[in-house]
Amino acid sequence: MMLDSYVEIDLDKIGANARAITQKYSDYKYFIAVLKGDGYGHGMEVANEMYKNGINYFAVSSLEEAQSFRKVNKDAPLLCLHPVHLSRIEEAKRLNLTIAVNELDYLKRLLNLNIDCNFKVHLQIDTGFNRLGFKDKDEVKTAVDMISGSNFVLEGIYQHFATAGIFDPHWDEQVRNFKELTSLIDLKKIPIVHMGSSVSMLTHPKQPFTTGVRMGIAIYGYNVSPDSLSNSPKDKLRKMRNNYFIKKYNISETYFDVKIDLQPAMKMKTRILQLKKVNKGEWFGYNASYTADEDIILAILPVGYNNGIGHANHGRRVVINGKKYPVVGEMCMNMTAVKVDSSVKIDDEVTLLGDGITVGMFGRSSGMGNAEALVNIGKNNPRFYVKDGKVVKEK
Repeated sequence: MMLDSYVEIDLDKIGANARAITQKYSDYKYFIAVLKGDGYGHGMEVANEMYKNGINYFAVSSLEEAQSFRKVNKDAPLLCLHPVHLSRIEEAKRLNLTIAVNELDYLKRLLNLNIDCNFKVHLQIDTGFNRLGFKDKDEVKTAVDMISGSNFVLEGIYQHFATAGIFDPHWDEQVRNFKELTSLIDLKKIPIVHMGSSVSMLTHPKQPFTTGVRMGIAIYGYNVSPDSLSNSPKDKLRKMRNNYFIKKYNISETYFDVKIDLQPAMKMKTRILQLKKVNKGEWFGYNASYTADEDIILAILPVGYNNGIGHANHGRRVVINGKKYPVVGEMCMNMTAVKVDSSVKIDDEVTLLGDGITVGMFGRSSGMGNAEALVNIGKNNPRFYVKDGKVVKEK
């Protein structure tokens, strides 16, 4: 059965990415894969491939995501990054969930519930992001003492980076803030001290006090480390600018051109509804936004912004038979037009993501970031999971 459009997830690549990360960063003891956004659009089904290949902890952002995770994996350690509403603590207990504690008042109310459960908890530290977490070192010390005197287990403590910290002072500032905010406690007594994100893992050395690392987009196959600049005139100017900021902010050691074999696991494909001959001077689509400047052939595809592509269309391409073709006209809710040539046939497969169309290209053409693009694609289309070249599950 040929669906109009679908997403293909290669489980072998997910497993290979997990091995690549855990082998390259073997100084860490805990590898925490972030599955928020339904696994960045890949679905919770990818978790078991990660688990079999070295990832030993997972993180989600809600109880709903935790429920989805437990349907595919009942045993792996699972942290909810958002504080669980106290009315749902029993649900968290049934899910064997690790609880994030983000402030002293929440912790007091949590402990007052007198829950008959040795909940594992992780303290969230706000090192400058100004989202969730403790911002006072005395409160951090009080929280650690309160947990020590309860039947809960303080398993972890963590923060989240706001920037890559390559040419800005914020990454180093957040590390200094973390050290200060935890200066009244003994980090060595906390099993999992973890920092995130993927770009931080790739571009910065491991901090000596950390035992774990969180990664998001990298585990799905995206090396988000920056490339080294060339010797072109433009890049020479960029180097001068970058060196200026490195000296100005006294930026710590960072890495470029990180060598790690990460392979994108997601592809998006569709079919051709009709091959339409359009004469020179005729127009296509809403607002008559595209007019043919010669006799052309349009391939009409059954995808649009309803499929998570994005209403905007700036230089978008698709791949048919190994060749890139331009999308023309205004993106519709469920239809898209591509300018093709006479070699294209009605039954040819069309790839919108993958086969030379990177997630960066895909996202930029719609004004979306990489993670946003993956989430939108994954949640708006049927998913096929492939292993050893064969479809093993549909969702």
